[in-house]
Amino acid sequence: MAPAAVAERRTLSSREIWGQLALPLVAAALLAVPFIGTPAFTATLLNEALIYAIWALSLDLLVGFTGLVSFGHAAGFGLATYAAGYFAREVSADFLLTLAVSEGVVVAVALVAGFIATRVSGVAFAIISLAVCQVLFQIAVGWRSVTQGMDGLVGVPLPRLFGRAIAMGPAFYTLSAVLLVTSYLALRWLVGSPFGRTLAAIRSSELRAAAVGIDVRLHKWAAVVISWAVAGVGGTLFVFMKAGTTPMVLHWSESGNVLAMTIFGGLGTLLGPVAGAVAFVFLRDELTTHTQAWQFGFGLVFVLVVILFPNGLAGVAGRLWSRS
Repeated sequence: MAPAAVAERRTLSSREIWGQLALPLVAAALLAVPFIGTPAFTATLLNEALIYAIWALSLDLLVGFTGLVSFGHAAGFGLATYAAGYFAREVSADFLLTLAVSEGVVVAVALVAGFIATRVSGVAFAIISLAVCQVLFQIAVGWRSVTQGMDGLVGVPLPRLFGRAIAMGPAFYTLSAVLLVTSYLALRWLVGSPFGRTLAAIRSSELRAAAVGIDVRLHKWAAVVISWAVAGVGGTLFVFMKAGTTPMVLHWSESGNVLAMTIFGGLGTLLGPVAGAVAFVFLRDELTTHTQAWQFGFGLVFVLVVILFPNGLAGVAGRLWSRS
């Protein structure tokens, strides 16, 4: 074998090794944050970013891997905050039980909403997803006996796990980090499975996918339900972290924020949306200390990144990795 071929073979092997080590190293770093002297405010911001990262991951399954652009992805996240918050306040704050209840509510609504939305594609799907989200927003505003209207659902107690309360701080942060890593691993397995490759075929061309016998609508419906379910995990964590929720989590602007996180990080990468969520939260915090029009500043950064790096932060990281 030629020396050049051997060198190339060794290079590829080292990249594969580092690729395998990247996730454990990132996961270990995330878990270690609250225990290495990180300021409490910074750790709180990062905890919020981890929750948003779960939400962005769920949207990446739709936009990045299935080709379904959603303008109403706040629906699953916001619905979970209300379902989990109401159950925790009125019935039980046991985290696993509350998560199961909120997921049941989110999946039930997703089955109905997905059945309607997946009858169409493209812009029509995006508009229907937005309409569904706005319907839930109006319900949250008007159903005051349950949601407290615009005052918001407040008084959500601390979550309990195995009979012990999880205080806001290192314990809750660890729970958020574990659920983020679990969600990422589950979605990475899913997109690498035959189901995930079928979604990639649908994203490439629905007509060609249907021509080879794929039930396009059924697979898109399943992707919507799974995406909402993962978003519901983030919503459940969010309502416990904030000790309440308001109808604004169902507003169309929140759907725009999570879509921006996903595109900013890099579509179809899974790790990209995680980076996008972290960048969004910390950039928003920095901008709000200087101006109330933080959306304007973030918009400028967003446009600049998308123009210079169409693949988002994941594309930037990929270029730096290949050069190194």
